[in-house]
Amino acid sequence: MLLSDQPIWNIHQKSREELLLESYEKGEEIFLGEEEVWQVYRGVIQLSKVSVNGKETVLGWVTPNHVFGNLFNQNLTYRSVALTDVYVRQFTIREIQQSPHLVRTLVSEFSYRSIKSQQLLAVNALRRVEERLWQLILMLAEEMGHPVDNGVRLTVRFTHQNLAKVICTTRVTVTRILGYFQNRGWIEFDRDRHMIVKTSAQAQTP
Repeated sequence: MLLSDQPIWNIHQKSREELLLESYEKGEEIFLGEEEVWQVYRGVIQLSKVSVNGKETVLGWVTPNHVFGNLFNQNLTYRSVALTDVYVRQFTIREIQQSPHLVRTLVSEFSYRSIKSQQLLAVNALRRVEERLWQLILMLAEEMGHPVDNGVRLTVRFTHQNLAKVICTTRVTVTRILGYFQNRGWIEFDRDRHMIVKTSAQAQTP
């Protein structure tokens, strides 16, 4: 998820060698220690939490220039999985302690993450699954969408199973509802199967 309008620094101004980047393939999990913070250079990370009974709840996404980790919230342990192929950079506790600016920025970003996670939980509290899926799509368009001629294109290709997992429903249900949205002209898919949310549909209510 986008955590703030002001990243720690523009990491794209530095080379990969300077940044000591680590790479993870799509689907790989990044294991987080209690005193680690990671910044995304390229790709998207999906964050979730797992309850004691094994139920996984998606909490949001981290996009380039933004951060994730357990440093400021050790009561909640995140599970972080690469939603695409990613490059990330780790900050050590020593680096953080030596930079007051970095500390202030990280506090701001983690506060923003908490707000966005609450918004996603609010989406899941909607009674009708059609509403949950539509509000999720709008949220994704805002957070990781790229403007195109007829709307906003999601930069990440979400499978029907991905979407179903986020809103706690079945893949079959998501497939049916997406077909309904497509027939109404609210969404379409490009040749790479990336979803485009039509500009004219963004104020609609299912």
